[in-house]
Amino acid sequence: MKRILIVEDNIDLAENIFLLLKELSYDVLSCNNGEKGLKSIIEFKPDLILCDIMLPDISGFKLLSELKKLDTGIPPIFIFLTAKTQRDDIRKGMTIGADDYITKPFTYDELINAINTQFKKRAKVLLNIISADTELADKNRKSTRNLKNKFGSGVIELDYNDHIFINDKKNPGFYLVKDLIVIKSLKDYTRLYFIEDKKFLLRKRMTYWENYLPKDEFIRIHRQTLINLNFIDKLERLSSNRFSVILKNYPKSVEVSQRYSNKIKKFLK
Repeated sequence: MKRILIVEDNIDLAENIFLLLKELSYDVLSCNNGEKGLKSIIEFKPDLILCDIMLPDISGFKLLSELKKLDTGIPPIFIFLTAKTQRDDIRKGMTIGADDYITKPFTYDELINAINTQFKKRAKVLLNIISADTELADKNRKSTRNLKNKFGSGVIELDYNDHIFINDKKNPGFYLVKDLIVIKSLKDYTRLYFIEDKKFLLRKRMTYWENYLPKDEFIRIHRQTLINLNFIDKLERLSSNRFSVILKNYPKSVEVSQRYSNKIKKFLK
């Protein structure tokens, strides 16, 4: 049974949501301030949190920030409940790691659709994690060629609007594929660079990301570099078969090696 935590100081609204989710066979807990919400996250271990932004003690933003400091393993899905006048704050909420938001007043259908959508997204991401980990374990026992033939069948390719789970000690959470700018290879590790100057070092090889990410949006331009095509701002020709790529929201130019130059030439037109 999925567990849902409601953090909402409007008693009538919280009670209505509570009863609705109970009827749908969710295990539900409700609390009316942020401090109780944090305590409930630890004790109740919810799969999903519905949280108001304006709470009587600490804000929903602060609660989400504190949640990320907790060692909860895979973090719960986090959905903000916000009044229309607070919509300017949504960007801030999504930046610090919220999965979605629902604008008050909302219908029951809107609430349930948002919850179901997030549970489906989470299930897909977790399936990819399990599949990828299984393949990577096999990799240590097989030759590189045999692995390459088999690797793609074990990993479900993500869509551009899907999320990647980053198990980072300081900022664990789900990050949008479309916000990923560039990946740099460091032998058995790769460093991922996202918008908002977020970067993570993961024990994943470059071949993993080539199979995992949508191939129409990401290409390899160097033995050590994979880029998101949608962030290309400018291409500069260094020689007949060598180019330099300027990416939006990324401070350095990235060189395209001769081996991969044909892939990038079409973007010069």
